[in-house]
Amino acid sequence: MLEIKKTAVSFDEKDMMDLERIITDSDREEALEFLKKSVYDRILHSQQGRLKSHLDSANPVQGFMQQNK
Repeated sequence: MLEIKKTAVSFDEKDMMDLERIITDSDREEALEFLKKSVYDRILHSQQGRLKSHLDSANPVQGFMQQNK
């Protein structure tokens, strides 16, 4: 799952040519494939290792109990 925040994705010349071809051909299937490969996968890869689960943090109940002894 992606973190919801602003993200920039850069395209190289091949990506730009693919995008132009997809738009020119009005190819919906290729457009979805392009989004998955050139946008979603790049964002996912850039965020790997940075996402934190609330389950990874220390137990809040134990912290509360220690503070209130």
